[in-house]
Amino acid sequence: MSVLYDLRSKIDKTIEEKKLDGAAVRGKIALQAGFLLSFVSPSTPDDPVKIEKLKKAAAAVMQLHL
Repeated sequence: MSVLYDLRSKIDKTIEEKKLDGAAVRGKIALQAGFLLSFVSPSTPDDPVKIEKLKKAAAAVMQLHL
């Protein structure tokens, strides 16, 4: 699995645990990160720029520090 997919899984798990509006939260993260989480799969190659953008977006939107 890729690091990007692991991060996506942690975000999805946190959304579920906190009972947040998944579509709204994922949409806000996508706007800040520059890509949709739904396009990240276990075979998605890791891209250091995308990883950093996703971490920053999750921190800004959900206060989730990955």
